[in-house]
Amino acid sequence: MGKEPVFSDKEVLTAIQSRQNMDAVLRFMYKDYFGLLEYYVKQNGGNEEDAADMVQETFIAFVDIVQQDKFRGDSSIKSFLYSIIRNIWFTELRKRGSSDRRNTQFEKQKDVVADPVAKQLVAHENKQLIFQVFNRLGIKCKELLLLVYYEDYSMKEILEQVPGYENEQVLRNKKYKCMKQLLQMIDTDENLRINIKNALQNGQ
Repeated sequence: MGKEPVFSDKEVLTAIQSRQNMDAVLRFMYKDYFGLLEYYVKQNGGNEEDAADMVQETFIAFVDIVQQDKFRGDSSIKSFLYSIIRNIWFTELRKRGSSDRRNTQFEKQKDVVADPVAKQLVAHENKQLIFQVFNRLGIKCKELLLLVYYEDYSMKEILEQVPGYENEQVLRNKKYKCMKQLLQMIDTDENLRINIKNALQNGQ
């Protein structure tokens, strides 16, 4: 059995951006970085299950950020992943309402975390929120709204690529109905409505 391939930072980024050789790259990343990221969570109040969940979230966020072309390359992938997991674990502790000393220490540290990483994670979380809501609208609406809001396709481009629509007016009517369905769904939840509005504005 041959050795697992080793990738440079540049090769990792190229593979993720091109969506080629992803399985091998992700195996390499897990092998190379999992221990460091797991150790951080466990040293800061998390258990083994917490660490596994947070590492998975970290890699998902990293892949999304790279594929959105928002990784500027100012730091190594290792450093960037470390910044991501710090943000994610801090956010998780805040959600849990933790008030132990470690959480107090995180409060002091949070301003040290690079703003670009925090902003990129907000964008990632916004996108995940939108995906969750769109999933409840049905396949057709989800497909159409993602093309409009995340792929920035014009009505003409969507018409050329998505079967089942006679003309642009039919497509616009469908988009209107999907948005109406979305608004009706969140109309009774003020916080969700605000979050959806912000996410649609900042999703890219």
